[in-house]
Amino acid sequence: MTLLLIILTLIVCPDAARGDDNVRCHVVPAHEPSAAEKAYLAGNTSQAEALYREALSKSPHDTTLIAGLVRSLLREQKVEDASSTIGAEMPLAPNSVPLLTAFAEVEYRQGKIAEAAVTADQAFRIDPCNPRLYLIRARILRLNSMYASERRALGIAHSLDPSDIDIRRTWLGTLPLTQRIDEQKKFLASANGMDPEERTRVESGLVNLVSWASNPDQICHLVSTASSSELPLVPIFSKGNSRYIESWGLHVFFNNNEAGLAVDTGASGLFINRAIAERAGLKPIGRVQISGVGDQGPAGGYAAHVDSIRIGSLEFRDCIVKVIDRTDVLNIDGVIGTDVFSSYLVTLDYPMRKFLLSPLPPRPTDTSGTPATLNMESGDPVASLSSVGPGSSAQSTGPQDRYISPTMKDYSPFFRSGHYIILPTLLNGKTQRLFMVDSGAFSSSISPEAARAVTKVRGGDLGAVKGMSGEVAKVSFSDSVIFRFAGIQQQNNDLVSFDTSSLSKGAGFEISGFLGSTVLRQLTISIDYRDGLIRFDYDPRRGNHFY
Repeated sequence: MTLLLIILTLIVCPDAARGDDNVRCHVVPAHEPSAAEKAYLAGNTSQAEALYREALSKSPHDTTLIAGLVRSLLREQKVEDASSTIGAEMPLAPNSVPLLTAFAEVEYRQGKIAEAAVTADQAFRIDPCNPRLYLIRARILRLNSMYASERRALGIAHSLDPSDIDIRRTWLGTLPLTQRIDEQKKFLASANGMDPEERTRVESGLVNLVSWASNPDQICHLVSTASSSELPLVPIFSKGNSRYIESWGLHVFFNNNEAGLAVDTGASGLFINRAIAERAGLKPIGRVQISGVGDQGPAGGYAAHVDSIRIGSLEFRDCIVKVIDRTDVLNIDGVIGTDVFSSYLVTLDYPMRKFLLSPLPPRPTDTSGTPATLNMESGDPVASLSSVGPGSSAQSTGPQDRYISPTMKDYSPFFRSGHYIILPTLLNGKTQRLFMVDSGAFSSSISPEAARAVTKVRGGDLGAVKGMSGEVAKVSFSDSVIFRFAGIQQQNNDLVSFDTSSLSKGAGFEISGFLGSTVLRQLTISIDYRDGLIRFDYDPRRGNHFY
């Protein structure tokens, strides 16, 4: 719980910037952007970097210019350059709030979330009126499932500096649906610093928002009376080798047509292959791009509407699935991300081959039950925590902060970024890094950079790792690494190692690898997506791989 307690210190005085406790803040006045700022807004971060360096040659150690340079470097994914730049300046002005704020942003990108929280807290004590401080605080709060506190922090950030493009982009996610659509269109039409990949993702999200607003009665919802379910985890065999178990999953019926879908904690939503979609009579409603591990770019596909999805005793209506075009990407019927069940307590009991869904413990403030849904639209909790449409329970209750029920005090908090379940993991008792819980990964893995910090790394083979974006071009292997996370410890020999920079870019902070099937399939895993809580149970009578 140490990380959680550190994060909570950030929300003690969130309203100070609005004038409480005799603190008076002023809105940042609008100004003509500098040449470097214009380049940043245009998405030309390499030019922005060059212009900031040119300006610093004339005004060395200018804290505003240093902060701008650091943010440009981070946008270019030059994390080490950003770290060395801010590290060289901090001793010269240790109480500079612009520098401390930029330093916290670098620590956050490095995956040092607790350190970023402490740095932001230090800056806040000096100046509770810095808009970007509230932005970094909001990001940390969000990772910790503190959604109500995150929204307050973003509201303050935007009220202090509505012209800051990074603040504005994040603040948009807090708006009611209709207003959010209008503001999102304005944002896309303005200079916003997005690269092509980001723009594609935001445009796709806007299409979903418009669809929700146009079809308020067609939101995926539960129609059966069952509030819980216990299902067998069944072996999912590879289409290329009927004797090879690709994964473990569920029997799922699309319009009464059966498919075997792999259950994947590392995936978001529900993906099926074209043959399953055609058999169920599903028609395309829009093109999508599907990304994941691999170096061959996103896989093409389309979204399709499903009248009925049955999973055991549960039936859902009016849902959206994604259909993958390429058979070489998905050689099974499909994949179901556990995040689609985020309105339930999800339990994967691998030793007993069971999949269980049960109601989440009610919050003390709950006055009525929350309708169960399948979260088919997005792995991001914004989709369920903002006012996404009429009929949404979130519309009346609004976002909530993490609640730890007395029945769940033995659960461990995890960082949630979209659908990612991220856990601090100690490596060989030496260093702590962030790892993603991914039951869909055939084995655990580690980035070469993280591996070299604790052990030796040697070369590997092309094609040893494959994901939604094809094969990984360069794979190596590391010597012995002992993982310790959430009460579990396991030794890994010949651990797969490959570059995780694309994963880290998507999350916004460093992810150093995956906790994959080699460890997870020996455990019973219980996940509370609502509150960012997880528990791992290991029974030594069911295996002897732990010590």
